[in-house]
Amino acid sequence: MARATIDFQDFLTDPFGSLHRARQTGWLAEMGPGTGVLTHEDVRELLADPRLRANITDFLHTFGVTSGPFYEWMALSPLNRDGADHQRWRAVLSRTFTPRRVEQIRPFLRTAAHELIDAFAARGACEFVAEFADAYPSLGLCELIGVPLEDRDRFRGWANAIGLGFSPVEILSRIGEIDAALVELLAYTKGLAAQRRTDPRDDLITRIAQAGREDGWTDDMIHGAIAGLVFAGHETTKNQLGWMVSVLSERPAVWDAVAAGDLTVVEVVEEVLRHRSAVTGVGRAVTVPIDRRGERLEPGTQVLLSLWSANSDERTYARPDDIDPARHAETPHLAFGHGAHHCLGAALARAELQAALAALTARIGCPTVGADAAWKPSVGITGPLRLPITFTPRRPAAA
Repeated sequence: MARATIDFQDFLTDPFGSLHRARQTGWLAEMGPGTGVLTHEDVRELLADPRLRANITDFLHTFGVTSGPFYEWMALSPLNRDGADHQRWRAVLSRTFTPRRVEQIRPFLRTAAHELIDAFAARGACEFVAEFADAYPSLGLCELIGVPLEDRDRFRGWANAIGLGFSPVEILSRIGEIDAALVELLAYTKGLAAQRRTDPRDDLITRIAQAGREDGWTDDMIHGAIAGLVFAGHETTKNQLGWMVSVLSERPAVWDAVAAGDLTVVEVVEEVLRHRSAVTGVGRAVTVPIDRRGERLEPGTQVLLSLWSANSDERTYARPDDIDPARHAETPHLAFGHGAHHCLGAALARAELQAALAALTARIGCPTVGADAAWKPSVGITGPLRLPITFTPRRPAAA
C-alpha cells in the first residue's frame, strides 16, 4: 500500500492539515526518522500491542543525547519498561496513587484555583501561563505527594527545566540545564524519602518509600519514581491548561454554557483533551514483524503513534475540528494513551482541569487571547509558552 510522507517543517507549520492529508493515503505515513500511525483504530490497538516496546532511549539517541543524568533517569523510567517489570512498577504506584486520594484533594484544588484567579481577575487581563497554568498543577501534585509548602516553587522550576527534555527542538541545546535540574530534584526527593521513613505521614512519598522497599526497589528507583511524578504531573497539565483556555477562547458559547451549568466541566474537559492533547504522540519500537492491513512493520522500526491524528480522525469523530462533547463522547479519546502504559496520573489531571475550568468560567468571561501569544513546537509535549488573555471579570470567589 502507498504511504504518505509528512515533511517535518510542513508538520510544524500545519500539523493537523498534514495529518489529515496523510490519512487520505493510508493509516501509516513516513515521518522523519520513523513511521507514523495515524488512525484512531490503529493507534489504539497498537498502543496495547506487546509486539511494540517502549523506546524512550531510542528517542533520545535520535536527538543526540546518549548519556548523562537525564538519559540515565529515562532509561530507568517506567516509560522505558515493558512486560512484568513495568507491571510491578505500576502495581506499587497503584497502591499509593489512588483515585480515592485524588477525590480527597478536590476541595484543595478548588480553593487553589480561586486563590490564583484572585490575583488577576479584577485587572481584566493576565499572562495565563505565568499567572495560572505554571503554578496550579504543582500545587495539586505537591499537596497529593506531601511536599512542604515552602518547597513548591522549587519543584515547579525543576519540572519546567526537565520538561525541555521532551522537546525534540530544544533537548540537545539545553541538556546541561535539564541535567542540572534533574540532579537537584533527585537530591531533594532522596532527602524527603529519608525523612518519611523516620517520620511517616499520610502522603504519597511515605507510601512510595514504604511500598517500594517492600517490593525490592533500590533507593535510586524510589527517588526516581517520586521525581517522575513531580515532572509528569506538572508539565503535561500545565500545557493542557493552556490548550483548554486557548481552545475555549474561540468558543464563547461553550465557555458560557459551562458557567451557566448547561454543560458540565467533566464533558467539556474530555472534549478539549480529545481536541488538543498536550502530548502529541507516543513512540514505540517494533520487536517482531507485524503484518497489519496490507502493511508490514519490520523489527527495529521506530513507530510514532500519533495521538493528535487519532483524536482528529474523521472516520471516528464526525466533524473533529468542532468542540461537541455530546457528539464525540461515544468513542473515548486517547489523550492519556491506552493499554499497559495508560497514564497513571489521569485521575489527578482530570480533577485539576475540571476544578480549574469551573473556577475560571465562574470568575471571568470568555477570554480573548492576545496576538503576542507564543507556542512550543507541535511535537513531544506541547502548549503555550505565553498566553496573554483579556476578559471581563464576573464575580469574586465565594467566601
